[in-house]
Amino acid sequence: MIPINELPKESIVSTQIPVIDFHSFITGDTYAKEAVAAQIASALQEMGCFYLKNHDIPTTLIAQTFAQAKHFFALSLKEKKQIALTEKCHRGYIPMGMSSILSEQFYFGREMNPEELDKLDHPFHKSNQWLQSQPEFREVMLQFFAACHTSTLKVLEALAIALKLPESYFAELHSEQNHAMGLHHYPGTSEPPKTQDIQLGEHTDGNTITYVFQHEVEGLEICTKTGERIPVPLIPDTVVVMAGEILQRWTNDKVYATKHQVAIPFASQHIQPRYSFAFFASPNNDAEIACPESCLGANETAKYPPIITSEFYTQRNNNNTSILISPKN
Repeated sequence: MIPINELPKESIVSTQIPVIDFHSFITGDTYAKEAVAAQIASALQEMGCFYLKNHDIPTTLIAQTFAQAKHFFALSLKEKKQIALTEKCHRGYIPMGMSSILSEQFYFGREMNPEELDKLDHPFHKSNQWLQSQPEFREVMLQFFAACHTSTLKVLEALAIALKLPESYFAELHSEQNHAMGLHHYPGTSEPPKTQDIQLGEHTDGNTITYVFQHEVEGLEICTKTGERIPVPLIPDTVVVMAGEILQRWTNDKVYATKHQVAIPFASQHIQPRYSFAFFASPNNDAEIACPESCLGANETAKYPPIITSEFYTQRNNNNTSILISPKN
């Protein structure tokens, strides 16, 4: 990992959280890619997250996805419960109030072939659940999932460049689209909060990197390395990128998993409905998570033993009994 004091500082802006323009990485030459990669490495080391603009996900597709999510969550509870998530299958609908989270949620991943399902007995390695009455919802969600996959692979390429690894190092280990997408709806109310209302408690994500899309209403907060909680305001045409536990492990703690929560400030006169999406980019199930030499300093050894992705998630889920599923935003 490149030392922080050797990285350019132009990405650090007045929002405290860096805003990084990805256009030159997508279209530029080797020098341009290295410059953007250095900004991303700096942001993840210093803040654990950053805003990404010109990320190549069409704004029309993002708008369609939010529109479809609003339509889905407006359906009757009886209809949504037809595709309820279970302990054995972490794909589907989660009603309001489950696991002490003040939102209703919907989770899905890539579409899987029947023969794949027998290869791994894991609640994330299951078929998606869709309502047959909502074909457009399924179509838009899968398009959005594919666009996020393509975009995150490019960010992973930038991370590999910053770590002096082959550009495709991380991208190849995420090629199977072993990701998850979570839609969240926090219902509104006309009652003003008496204290700061925590809608989703502080946590870290268990994957490599997370894309968070906010819509119209803010609420996301991150916790810095010094323990300060700072808001993550809406910036049009950007996505918030956060580091997960796997990336922290991969980089031997050079990058740290971002602690974050969703809160309603005490000053709010009433609680507006809030919608957000989180795309959890995760390695292939058989990928080995092992710290590369480029992340180790002189006389430094790896803090974590190598582990296969599927085993990492099994251990994490077994150790986390307070929630039904691991990824959450």
